[in-house]
Amino acid sequence: MEKYYRGRQQELIQVFPQILANDPFQGSTDAKVTLYEYSDFLCPACQAFQTDLTALEKFYGLKVLYVFKGLPLSMNPESRPAMRAAYCATEQNKFWEYKNLLFQNPVLLNLQAYREYANLLNLNLEQFNNCLETKKYDSVIDRNLTEALSLQITSVPTIYINRQKIEGYLNFNTLKNIIDQELR
Repeated sequence: MEKYYRGRQQELIQVFPQILANDPFQGSTDAKVTLYEYSDFLCPACQAFQTDLTALEKFYGLKVLYVFKGLPLSMNPESRPAMRAAYCATEQNKFWEYKNLLFQNPVLLNLQAYREYANLLNLNLEQFNNCLETKKYDSVIDRNLTEALSLQITSVPTIYINRQKIEGYLNFNTLKNIIDQELR
């Protein structure tokens, strides 16, 4: 009987996303609402969602804290290298700008493109290239994959608004309604 209850107790423990070391975020850390974006730069649905996400960022401003969790889930061999490059841009406080560049034309992503984007954003290229070559952020990407498993995330994009998981078709109005409820 005790074994049964211990097993049930484990089932009842819910897991929610947390802001962890090296997670890029923007907005006020005092915000009442945190939006976690689990995304892959080579995912067409993730790319399409960026317009609505940008609109949400403009609409809510500092009322929402935005956290990015990179999940290279696509079968494309450039998925992980693109994620590495974005995390390397974070070191120089250019993650969000770099993220936007990666989503603009994912079909053309390769090492040359990553370096061109770094140059375009005036990153220290020596530091950026060293970061890429050493695969410095692979442990962060692996941690995100492990976290996604514990949250039972099986596709991207997946969004969490505070503790509410939103999967499937994501759009401005759906997310706005949820954020408005959380702000009340």
